[in-house]
Amino acid sequence: MSYRLLIPILTLFLIETNASDAEYKFVVVEGEPVTLNASESVQVASFDECTDKCEQKTECVLAYQSNSSDPCYLFDWNSITQIIKNEAGGNGTTAFKVYTDQPACELNSAYLLNGKTYPLFPNDTAQNLWRIDTSEDGWTITYIDSKPIDSLVCGNFSYNRPYDDGCNPECNITMVQVWAKFGPLTKFLTKDAGWEYEPPTGNMYRRNGINKTAETFEICMYKCHEDLRCAAAYFDRDSATCVMVWTGDFWFLERTSASDGHQIAIKLPMNDKLCKMTTDQLLDDQYYLSSPAMLTTFDRQFFRVQTTEKYYVFTSYLDYYESFYFNIINGCPVNNRASALRKDYYQQGSTAYNHFFNETMCYRYDEAPGITQAEAKELCQLMGQKLLSDKYAGSIQMIAEQKEDLQVVDFQETMFDLFRLGFYKNSSRIWHGLEKDPADGKWKWLDTRFVQFPEDALPIPWAPGEPKEGPDMNCAYMGWGEGYDPFNGYAYYAAPCNSTVDGIACSSAQVNEMNVKKWSEVADDFGYRGTCCIRPVGWINEYPE
Repeated sequence: MSYRLLIPILTLFLIETNASDAEYKFVVVEGEPVTLNASESVQVASFDECTDKCEQKTECVLAYQSNSSDPCYLFDWNSITQIIKNEAGGNGTTAFKVYTDQPACELNSAYLLNGKTYPLFPNDTAQNLWRIDTSEDGWTITYIDSKPIDSLVCGNFSYNRPYDDGCNPECNITMVQVWAKFGPLTKFLTKDAGWEYEPPTGNMYRRNGINKTAETFEICMYKCHEDLRCAAAYFDRDSATCVMVWTGDFWFLERTSASDGHQIAIKLPMNDKLCKMTTDQLLDDQYYLSSPAMLTTFDRQFFRVQTTEKYYVFTSYLDYYESFYFNIINGCPVNNRASALRKDYYQQGSTAYNHFFNETMCYRYDEAPGITQAEAKELCQLMGQKLLSDKYAGSIQMIAEQKEDLQVVDFQETMFDLFRLGFYKNSSRIWHGLEKDPADGKWKWLDTRFVQFPEDALPIPWAPGEPKEGPDMNCAYMGWGEGYDPFNGYAYYAAPCNSTVDGIACSSAQVNEMNVKKWSEVADDFGYRGTCCIRPVGWINEYPE
C-alpha cells in the first residue's frame, strides 16, 4: 500500500461543523505549551480575558497563562504542537479553541481533545485545519493544509485506547506512540538509506532506514507502518530526522517525558485480545507474533514487550524448532549465537530439532560505551540473561564434521553485524560474569552451568600482572586484543565494578528453559498456528507439535 493511500485510511479527521449551532468555544485544561517562542504576549486581568483575546483573533487556536499575575500567551495556527499536562511537568492553564455544537457548560474535553480536527475558519473544512490528540503526557497538535478524502479508522493511533474500530481487520497492525528514545544496545546504520524499499539482497536486507527529510512525527510513523521491515520509528523534532529500526535490532526504549521531545512509534500486531487493551496494557508484558506483520530473518519469531520504570523492554525469540541461520541457532533469543552447533550442520534437508550433541548456551556481545558492571548486569537481566561466564564459553564451538575439537569465533568477521562492539578497533573491553567472592577472596564465575573447562585444566587467562589487588578490585572485564593468551587472543583484567568499559556479554539457556511463552502459544493467540511460516522447501520441511 502506498503512503499516499495510507493516510486517508489511518487518520480520523472528524470536523465539528455539521450542527447549525456550532461555534468556537474553549476547552480548558491544566497544562503548558512546550515553548512560548512563537506566541504573542498580552497583559490581561484574568484568564477569561486571555481566552477573550484569543476568540477575537481569527488566527488564534490556543491561549495560555501560567498564573494570574503573568502575561497571557496567544498561539496562532501552526505555531505550537505540544502541550504538557501539569502532572507530567507542565505549569499553568491552557485553553484550546474548538469549533463544536456542544453546550459551553457541558463540554466533553476527553472527546473534544482526542483525534478531533477543527477548522480555523468556520466555513472552510478543506484547509487550515488543526487536529488535537491526547498523548501520554498531554496533548499534541497537528496542522493540516487540506482535508483527506475519507474518514479515518484505527483511532488515528492515538494514546487513548481501546478504539471503537480497533478490532476491525484493517487495524490488525497498529502503531503505539510513546515518549521515549532508543536506549542501550540499539543497532543503527548511520547512512541515509532513504525511503525507497530495497531488495532483500546482501547487507541491504538488514539496513535500518534513516531519512532526514521527514517533516512531522506523523509522516515518520506512517512510513514505519507502511514498511514491513520497520518495527519502531523515532522522530527527532530538532533535526526533522526519522529513524526506522527493525525488529530484533533494538531491545530498550528509554522512557522520557514530553518536555524532552523524544517520540517513538512502535509497530504492534493485534489479535482479538490485544485490540481491546489500553496503550499501557499493550506495553505491559505482552507477546506478539513478528511474522507476517513484519519482515523478519526467521519464520517462527516472536517478541515480548515489558515496561520498567526506566525502559520499555523488547526481547525477540526464536521457536525451539526454528531452523538455524549459520550459527544463530534455534531456541535462542534473536541475535544471539550458540556455543554448540548441529551434528548435521552441513546436511541440507535435515530436521533442526534433532541437532545438539552437547548442552547449548545462547550468548551475545554488544557495544555499550561507558557502561559499568552493575549496568551491564541489569541489561542482561532485563533480557532474561546473565553476564557471560566461563573464559571460553561462547568463544569455542564443537564442530564434529570439520574434524576439529575447537573453533574460535573471530570477533573481526564482517559477515554478521550482530556483535557491533568496536572489535574493528585494536582493542575492546567487555564485562563478563567474573567477580571476586568477598567471603574467600577467590575469583568465581557468576553462573557455573556452562563452564566447560575446570580451573586445573585451563585457568582463567589473566593478563600479565593480573588480577590486581585492591579494596575495589572485585569485577573483571575481558580485554580483547590486549592479552597474551595463545589461543583466543584475549585476557582478563581486574577492575572496580563502577569502572566503565566498551561493551557487555550476556548469556542464557535456550528459550525452552527460559520463563517465556512458546512460539506455538503465541501463534495460537494470533490464529496462525498451522498456517503461518511453514516453508514448503529448504532446510526444514515440517515442524513437530
